[in-house]
Amino acid sequence: MSLINFSNGQIAFLIIVPIVVISAIFCAIFFPLRKRHMKKEFKYYYYKHIYKEALLQDLYLINNFMFKIDDTHYGKIDHILFADKYIYIINDYYFDGDIEGKDTDASLIFISKNGKKKYMDNILLDNMKLMNKLSLITGINSSLMIGISLVNKDCNSGVVSSTKSHYIIQANKFKMLLKAIESRPIGDINKEQLASAVQAIDKLNRKTKKNAKK
Repeated sequence: MSLINFSNGQIAFLIIVPIVVISAIFCAIFFPLRKRHMKKEFKYYYYKHIYKEALLQDLYLINNFMFKIDDTHYGKIDHILFADKYIYIINDYYFDGDIEGKDTDASLIFISKNGKKKYMDNILLDNMKLMNKLSLITGINSSLMIGISLVNKDCNSGVVSSTKSHYIIQANKFKMLLKAIESRPIGDINKEQLASAVQAIDKLNRKTKKNAKK
């Protein structure tokens, strides 16, 4: 019986090709599943970024804040982070595409992955309305608040804020934005005032959720 002799190049080919094929199959399955899971659980991933900073810097964090707007409507804020210089009003979004427009426009433009465009609510203005309403019902000066709209890292935002109090940013860049804002040359919020604000918002959140269940 004769033996088949392979050259080094042929042996390398026989080893490399299956590895490449398996890797291609893995990527074809893994990344779509990962994206699907991320889309479904994006709020959890965003929360991890925020919670990490709250934990490292010993900041107070309230999640899923609810407050009554009128007899039939409730406002909801995904996260309120109390830092040294500002109170951050943060809401989570996931987009299968990019967004562009002006921060003062009533609507932004959503551009899907296949290039189709459609109008969507301006999430910066939505956050601004929530901040103003929260300021009104709590008595906390809106100048102490920063509005942040978090989006997924593969969503490119061409919306540039003309103010220093409202931002759209990818969730993985939250740490960088927080550091930049907290490094502004202004004084810290009075510790007693900050503690009072935390207690007032926490109390309001508990009361609203309790009443909403009735």
